[in-house]
Amino acid sequence: MSETDDAGSGRANWLDRRRDLAGWMLTPLVTLVVTPVLAGCTAMVTVLGADQPPALCEAVRSENGCEEATLTVLGAHLAVAAGMWLLLWLVPWWRGLRVPRVLLAVAAAGVVIAVPLRLAG
Repeated sequence: MSETDDAGSGRANWLDRRRDLAGWMLTPLVTLVVTPVLAGCTAMVTVLGADQPPALCEAVRSENGCEEATLTVLGAHLAVAAGMWLLLWLVPWWRGLRVPRVLLAVAAAGVVIAVPLRLAG
């Protein structure tokens, strides 16, 4: 079956299945490099200038559990972000899936960048 046969058939080509290997490889790799930098910059602006413990430590102040609460939040966010980052490799390398792949990368970065914001607020 040729391309003209596919175009003439009743089935519409709603998904561009041409290869986008560069985008498929660069999206997770750029996410892996850029996300920690953005999270670090966010932490420098929000958390590192504060003289008091994070707001989420108020609930566990009587038990002296601030470190455990902070590490729990950090671990949960990083586990979700790692899962989303691994999903980036599972999205096929088709050109038609470039936008969902980039949106998933932005969402994974947002989960990591939310850590210092959550600690500050």
